[in-house]
Amino acid sequence: MAAPRILIVEDETIVAMDLAAGLRRLGYEVIATARTGEGAVASAATLLPDLVLMDIRLKGKMDGIDAAAIIHREHHIPVVFLTAHADLRTVERAQDAAPYGYLVKPFDESDLHRAVAIALTRARAERGLQQETLDALWNSEERYRLLVEAVKDHAIIALDLRGRIVSWPAAAEAMTGYTAAEMIGNQVSILHPPDVATIEERLKAVAETGSAELEEWRLRKDGTRFLAQIHASPIFDREGVLIGYTSVVRDITQERSLEAQLLQAQRLDSLGQLAGGIAHDFNNMLMVIFTRCDLLLRVNGPIENYRQYIADIRAAAMKNRELTQQLLAAARRQVLLPQVVDLNNVITPAMQLLSPSLGEHIVIRTELQEPLWPVHADPGKLHQVLVNLALNARDAMPQGGFLNIETRNIGIDESYARQHVGIEAGEYVALIVGDTGSGIPESVRDRIYDPFFSTKEAGKGTGLGLAVVRGIVEQTGGRIWMYSEEGRGTVFKIFLPRELSAAHALTADEDEPVPQRGTETIMVVEDEPLLRTIVREALEEHGYRVLEASTPDEALGMSTRNGETIHLLLTDVVMPGMQGPELAQRIADHRPQIRVIYMSGYTNGSLAHAMPHGFRYVEKPISTNALLRTVRETLES
Repeated sequence: MAAPRILIVEDETIVAMDLAAGLRRLGYEVIATARTGEGAVASAATLLPDLVLMDIRLKGKMDGIDAAAIIHREHHIPVVFLTAHADLRTVERAQDAAPYGYLVKPFDESDLHRAVAIALTRARAERGLQQETLDALWNSEERYRLLVEAVKDHAIIALDLRGRIVSWPAAAEAMTGYTAAEMIGNQVSILHPPDVATIEERLKAVAETGSAELEEWRLRKDGTRFLAQIHASPIFDREGVLIGYTSVVRDITQERSLEAQLLQAQRLDSLGQLAGGIAHDFNNMLMVIFTRCDLLLRVNGPIENYRQYIADIRAAAMKNRELTQQLLAAARRQVLLPQVVDLNNVITPAMQLLSPSLGEHIVIRTELQEPLWPVHADPGKLHQVLVNLALNARDAMPQGGFLNIETRNIGIDESYARQHVGIEAGEYVALIVGDTGSGIPESVRDRIYDPFFSTKEAGKGTGLGLAVVRGIVEQTGGRIWMYSEEGRGTVFKIFLPRELSAAHALTADEDEPVPQRGTETIMVVEDEPLLRTIVREALEEHGYRVLEASTPDEALGMSTRNGETIHLLLTDVVMPGMQGPELAQRIADHRPQIRVIYMSGYTNGSLAHAMPHGFRYVEKPISTNALLRTVRETLES
């Protein structure tokens, strides 16, 4: 038997070559590769392949969806779409092209094999069903059974003229839970109870148009729902008389769930970039406010009558700093201070502190596995995650209920990982927080992590709580999922990896006294002029000699030309042209004894890994005292 002939349509040459090599290893024949939609249509018309693998996004006037629609309409060649991302509108357009499957990049060879085999089997089955008359199928039960039972992921169902089920294969039993004895002779509406007239009207439309493809929710025997993709076709005898219908059904619940997860991840990433950028610039200005207020508060004399006003300004700035920390958490751009943590040791004191806030009407139940694997995480941020989830649970249970907190060691296998975007197979510590409250309405579930989205009344919350939770979890290297039903409560499942490399960071207590003065030389590299000025003034006021640079290139030139000892480099992390860690490394190449402090309004997780061994860090905005203490500690270390 000749190998199935496949046409690849992919505008990235390397991807197309890898795809072709994989298909050949699987025993298929790659007959051609096209890079544009127009080329795909022309190649399909000339070569008539058995299957087309089509990238949705192609360069040129015709994208993959337009090309697939033409190929399907004119040549009835099955198409499997390849996509790395797609918005809802693109997904809806793709459905109109009647695809035989989707492959979400990146995918492995087993995913490719499965998608191609299913598409080819479905195509053969549909052609076979349309070429045979229903009488012939019924009179050749063994041939029909072998054909239908060979298709495992699709249920091929035969219906009579009134929509009553004539055949019910094993795939249909597995998909729905109904046996053939329960279904044969019944209306197909048992799975989704519209009235009989509606079923007959649908079948009449199928007979008139020649085929129909739709997606709709169906019911299993146990009452659970699944999203069914249905391709229906009429069956005519040799004289052209309509004698029945065939319906090919596929469960696409998991496929659509993965698409939804992917779309949500893309949306949150865009929101995160916006939030992170705003918070970074805002923190720079807050540091100016803090520093100027600190200077004024130390002055004796005419401003004494206005001291309270200055204190009020500083308090307002402090509130705004808390808000920017929430923004940075939502954007996954805050600085974490990770250490080896036993999650149980975070939960116990957190619940003791939270219990009075939750109220006597809420009962806390914990089930903490011992021993629990350690994780590398910021214990303060994990405390914040618990607080936010617990307070949300409290608000969902105004009449009282149970707050359930559980930890356990779990192993994630490849099968589970494929069903959940963003997580890899491996060992994790699970934190499970559930409540028995009102649940989250289905209409807003896909928005719960959006920054500033809230179901609470105006003034009752910023809408940052769950965005902060997700940001902390994902920046720690973990993943979070939510399960909820209205009236039956909500459960959040957080998976933190058993191992995650940690970076050493120092913080300072703002209430400590001002440190001793110094005489060392410090190079300050900061691209924000006003912020650079106040840092210089604060350092000079305490005896330090300061060299200023507004760009990394200027700092490198200054370090090369200056023959005196530079004791400390105080540099911003995120700057145009060069990041702080790279600048520090290049200066250290010719000044190996120089000490380094990084400062920034935010730091990407990837930058933390790029920091050289045991780095020191100050987080903007920082008070003058805290900055001076960190400088002194670094110089004396």
